[in-house]
Amino acid sequence: MVAQQSNGEWGSIAGGKDATQTFMNSNPLRTLSFDNWSKSTTENTMYDLGFDLKPIENLVISGQLDYKRYEYKSKSYSAEYPEVVHFETGKEIPGTGNSSPNSMSMYWISNSNMMTTLTAKYDLKLGQHAVNFLVGTSYEHYKSERLYSKRTDFVSDGLEDIEQGNNISKDLPDGRGIVESKMLSYFGRINYSYKDRYLFEANLRADASSRFHKDNRWGWFPSFSAGWRISEESFMKPIAWLNNLKLRASYGTLGNINNVGYYDYFELLSSNANYNFNDEPVKGVLEAQITNKTLGWETVALADFGLDVDLFDNKLSVTADYYIKNTKDILLGYNVPAETGIWTKPVMNLAKVRNTGFELAATYRNKIGDLSYSVSGNIATNNNEIVTLAGSDNMIQNGGDVVRYILKEGEAIGSYYGLETDGLYTQEEIDAGHYYKYGRKPNAGDIKYVPQRENVEWGDDITDDDRTIIGKDVPDFTYGININLQWKNFELSAFGQGVSGTSVAFESEQVFAFMLNSNPRKYHLSRWNEDNPNPNAACPRLYGGNYYDEYNKHFSDYQLFDADYFRIKTISLGYMVPKDAVTRWGLSSLKFFLTGENLFTFRADKDMKDFDPESSTGRGISAFGAKSVAFGVNVSF
Repeated sequence: MVAQQSNGEWGSIAGGKDATQTFMNSNPLRTLSFDNWSKSTTENTMYDLGFDLKPIENLVISGQLDYKRYEYKSKSYSAEYPEVVHFETGKEIPGTGNSSPNSMSMYWISNSNMMTTLTAKYDLKLGQHAVNFLVGTSYEHYKSERLYSKRTDFVSDGLEDIEQGNNISKDLPDGRGIVESKMLSYFGRINYSYKDRYLFEANLRADASSRFHKDNRWGWFPSFSAGWRISEESFMKPIAWLNNLKLRASYGTLGNINNVGYYDYFELLSSNANYNFNDEPVKGVLEAQITNKTLGWETVALADFGLDVDLFDNKLSVTADYYIKNTKDILLGYNVPAETGIWTKPVMNLAKVRNTGFELAATYRNKIGDLSYSVSGNIATNNNEIVTLAGSDNMIQNGGDVVRYILKEGEAIGSYYGLETDGLYTQEEIDAGHYYKYGRKPNAGDIKYVPQRENVEWGDDITDDDRTIIGKDVPDFTYGININLQWKNFELSAFGQGVSGTSVAFESEQVFAFMLNSNPRKYHLSRWNEDNPNPNAACPRLYGGNYYDEYNKHFSDYQLFDADYFRIKTISLGYMVPKDAVTRWGLSSLKFFLTGENLFTFRADKDMKDFDPESSTGRGISAFGAKSVAFGVNVSF
């Protein structure tokens, strides 16, 4: 591309042809000529103070104060600049300039969080009985403030005082806001052990949050656990190869406010409510959010049953757990008639979700001559189910531009809600009239949507009522493996992880070739076309014409990709230089290492093939992932 033409105008020709708007607007020399600027500062402050007092034996009183503050300031200026003039025609090219008035913006945000904790711990031992007591309290205060201002029509691009712009108007409102929350907690714990064989623990905490009405702020959350080290019993002593055998059981509750807004229980009024009075618009006020003084804590109750085993002089260790996790009083916004004028869905403690699963981990470690090694592996299953929505209708939620999720009783959170497909239409099916319309008649190579309603005839329309659950983004199980080898001064380690039973949904640029001027993907070469009229092609036909033709863009299982994978996350090779050599060089230690990340990935997907299976649902702009290799040296003096 020509950055600047011979006549002094900015470049409008590339490769002997008219340059695109993208090329002209990203011309670096032209960009540098603008009087645009921006500057910002960021400040992070942190204080951490603490003390320990021991007034009597076995009693420790501890205090902690943590304070963190984040402040960000920015100021930017955007100048007005003309359109690029075409080198040959001399006419301005639309879309290449900024005809909006010059403008200056300022933004300031400050977040602070202070947390204080005071605890008293007392240890008591009577013979073979050991008891530990802990009581404490904590207080947390969070505050966030922000200011925003913008002015336009500066007489010169060289000004830096925002007040030199025009006065604030209804089109350029200043912005400001503040949110604040506080939490007060009391907690206590008692641990009991007899002969280090029978173990018991009980906890109780009480939390109060300013996010709830004063009559409903407190939540009480007890928990209990018990353990039995069977291997310490006398009848187990003859089993020499058993080093440790421990049974565990626990039950506990915990409060959650992550889904609660700062002022969800308040009644909120909005002034953006005009109405007609005597054929004249009158500014009014409406109730945008109704008050809800009964809003309360979400409660997570977790029951766990576990087993710990160490065998063969502690060479083999196995840990197994089965858990049941119930989350109740989950906040949900329920639908209200539009006639009420309420804009924000009222939230109530309605839903309940259950997670159950099994976790298993094992490690084997040994040494053969100069070779020391350890191998460990783990696997975890999870079954997620929405137990109840308390009579509420199924809730469809946005997962992107077209991706949709559904909350439905009996199904998992993270269930995709879209259209089921049966490959692509063939020309024979179109000619025979064996097709369903969706806004228009399909062509050969278009997606074949499957209706879910009864008595749908050929030629009928597919509708939103034909959507169904087509997958989920929560895996059935995850697993991993870790290997460590050490031979003399060499070290080698590798870590791998994988998931099974999940899908990822992509949209926009990731699946539709050339959308928003994006580059096509390699898998688009396997699309349906006249030379490849495969009804099971990786993607449907490409077509031009009306940009707004959405036929193949409706969310369906054609946009789901198998996200099962196993990946070698890290491989590291290290060499520690012998101590005597390092000492002669005046060093304490010297180690060289070579590390690779994400070098090998084994995917279950057979369509797109090259996406990062760890990427999240959505447009997938960063879905390719990254591999890296690093070489380093650790030196100690």
